[in-house]
Amino acid sequence: MKVTALMIARAFVDSAKTLPPAEIPALSDAVAALLGQHGLLRESRTFPALVERVWKQQEGITSVRITTRTGDAGPAKHEILKIVQDSLKRTCVLEERADPGILGGLELLIGDERFDATLRSALTRLSSCITQPVPAP
Repeated sequence: MKVTALMIARAFVDSAKTLPPAEIPALSDAVAALLGQHGLLRESRTFPALVERVWKQQEGITSVRITTRTGDAGPAKHEILKIVQDSLKRTCVLEERADPGILGGLELLIGDERFDATLRSALTRLSSCITQPVPAP
């Protein structure tokens, strides 16, 4: 059986839950060595994010990422988070990001689902509707 970074991340999370916090650095060193032994050094760059994803998945926590031009969705972020938590009936963790390429609106990432409510996507949809031929009666 081929060992993958995901398998190691799951083992790391399971082991870390049973250890006192002082022993986590030693476990991290062992995981780094294990990644190297199995030729997974490339994955070591993204391994912390993988561990976080596995941990959240095991704990039943869903990531909600709101991306706006400034990185601050203002009071709307709390409303969005509440709606998502009520809909999913799960605990959610909010993360905000800035993307200067966004003209307006926001992009919402819930787990692996992406919802694009940016001005650019709305204008693109409008443009495609306007350029469609109008059927003659």
